[in-house]
Amino acid sequence: MANDISLNYSDLLEMLAESQEVPKQQETSPKMRSSYRAEGHEVSWELYNPFGRWSSRAIDVREGLNLSVVEWDLQQDFSLTIDEQMQPMFGFSFCVGGDFLTKIAGSDAEFNADPSEGHVGFFQGDVKTTNQAAAGEQVTLVQLGVDPCLLEALTDTPPDHALHPLNGIFSSTQEGFQWRAQKVTPAMAIALHQILQCPYQGLTRRVYLESKTLELIALQLNQLNEDQSSLQSSPTLKPEDMARIYLARDILIENLGDPPSLLALAKQAGINSFKLKQGFRQVFKTTVFGYLHAHRMEEARRLLELGQFNVTQISQAVGYAHSGKFAAAFKKKFGITPKTLRSR
Repeated sequence: MANDISLNYSDLLEMLAESQEVPKQQETSPKMRSSYRAEGHEVSWELYNPFGRWSSRAIDVREGLNLSVVEWDLQQDFSLTIDEQMQPMFGFSFCVGGDFLTKIAGSDAEFNADPSEGHVGFFQGDVKTTNQAAAGEQVTLVQLGVDPCLLEALTDTPPDHALHPLNGIFSSTQEGFQWRAQKVTPAMAIALHQILQCPYQGLTRRVYLESKTLELIALQLNQLNEDQSSLQSSPTLKPEDMARIYLARDILIENLGDPPSLLALAKQAGINSFKLKQGFRQVFKTTVFGYLHAHRMEEARRLLELGQFNVTQISQAVGYAHSGKFAAAFKKKFGITPKTLRSR
């Protein structure tokens, strides 16, 4: 298998620019080519490289509202870091196909993106995230970037009350990336399909895509309103749901080396995946995979302090195939390398 590849977003743009500078007669492989097109309010590009294919379409559907469709068809394990200084912006992200892991710099926060849920977020200031996907993944992302002023105008509410319920979820003073997962409803799935299969061109295309992006935003806001109302009316989990949340936790702990997927975990615990995710946040103040990561690190520290196993054995025991990645995660968590702790 090919080695893992780790890139910054600027590396992708450099690859795109370099491949465009190569004359057609000098191209030696169909795996090293690219295309770029800018037309009206839409910019699209496609890059073929040994790590796979990357394509992006970005459309300014109206002032303050941007739509992008990104596709990855990966031949290697892939890691992409995006590090930007951003003006305040709300984001709505939907992974229509495939799945990948997003990690937030400066914290232990991370989430799995898959077709079962979307993510609404608030970006501000220094935003650094790392996306990781496995070889063979075919990922399709639909993402919306929305200026807060546009949402204020659409909701026709004063600044101190605008964006409800978003202003009750995200802090306008906190820098970085704040996010929340939301279940993808059938209505959202239909709107996403219509965006991807838009049959129109020119001005009609832009108007059509604007209507569909606004529809997605409305559906997300409505779901957030319903969730907030549900939390206010039912602040505690039912006893049977609480028992299933703890059962799911026990299953994770028993399978640190080879944990089940979120859907498989929910099935084993006898609870739906959406309620499982909500329950973990309410009971353990973190996501399912955030809890898994934290417990892996604690178990690794316990085994290291015992001194009966080497670092590679412990790495594998807590679910890391590569001891180097385990060492990096351990040092980030505890400020010391596994080897140093074991030698004490």
